Amino acid sequence: MAGAGVDAVLVSQPESRRYLSGYSGSDLPPRESAGYLLVTGDRQYLLTDPRTEGQAAAEAPSFELRVYGGTSRMSDVLRDLVTELGIARIGFEAHHLSYGSWRQLTEALEDKASLLPTPDIIDQLRSVKDPDEIDAIRNSVALNDAAFAFLARQLRPGVSELDLAWETERYFRTHGAEGVSFDPITVAGPNTAIPHARPGERLVESDDLVIFDMGAKLHGYCSDMTRTICIDSVPDPFSDIWQIVLGALSEAEQRVQIGMTGTELDAVARGVIEKSGYGDAFVHGLGHGIGLEVHEPPWVTRTRGDMVLQQGMVFSIEPGIYLPGTGGVRIEDLVLLTERGAEVLCSSPKKLRLAEVLSDLDR
Repeated sequence: MAGAGVDAVLVSQPESRRYLSGYSGSDLPPRESAGYLLVTGDRQYLLTDPRTEGQAAAEAPSFELRVYGGTSRMSDVLRDLVTELGIARIGFEAHHLSYGSWRQLTEALEDKASLLPTPDIIDQLRSVKDPDEIDAIRNSVALNDAAFAFLARQLRPGVSELDLAWETERYFRTHGAEGVSFDPITVAGPNTAIPHARPGERLVESDDLVIFDMGAKLHGYCSDMTRTICIDSVPDPFSDIWQIVLGALSEAEQRVQIGMTGTELDAVARGVIEKSGYGDAFVHGLGHGIGLEVHEPPWVTRTRGDMVLQQGMVFSIEPGIYLPGTGGVRIEDLVLLTERGAEVLCSSPKKLRLAEVLSDLDR
């Protein structure tokens, strides 16, 4: 806050709010917020409405509670609080607060305080995980691995992409998770050429590539993993492509170290794919941080990877090659960056053929 030249920070993003306070209220974006934090140099407040007052008091006992609703709006309560505290400059999360909310708050604070964009203060805190967060992510990853083992045993010709997606979500919810960290990508055949394809009614065939990109949300923390497998014969040229993608993943996992930038790590994996002649077919960044959000800093990409990778960061490494109209391969692990390099958190088999996957799972 001192470095940003602000007297307080207004926290609106649900994950940052939970990170700082423990309060897990759910927003109904973009119009309804479950609350805001106002953090000063020596005080911390949680502003919420009567519907979540009890939850806020129980989950964030170290925060002073201010309640809005009825005849008072959040902006009214904030104005009164700013006046009470004598605050002049308030930082806000520029990447999250909507223009409509910013305008309403600006009008309410017009003669009291100014709002200044401070987009990365809390991101910098959240990007390095503490031991409790690492344990939470490990537990979420373990559930994800268990779900993949279950799904691999359900995979057969004739099952639909939508059935696989439902079985993914059902497994998570019946094994302790509050849900998925993102909508499962369980697609087959030509649909695997679309990195963020949505499952449909297509039935899996024995010679299809099948992508499982899936993650659980357990006690607030996310997991994320991708495996590409085939039930029987592998269509050309995907045996070779699968090995190239696995090689890019392995190279990045072996070479990542503290002090690299995300852009530098992206270049490691991208170089392997470019040397194979498929550089133009790797159409997305190599990875992203994960925690309370499934996509959060640090970014491991060519365009947003300026952040230096530090010990305690957890992020994905997920190279891919996609041939439009034909198929694609993506293999993804989550890694924890330690002083010795990458600790791979995902334990699901990385094998192309279903029989090999099942053999590894049965050991």
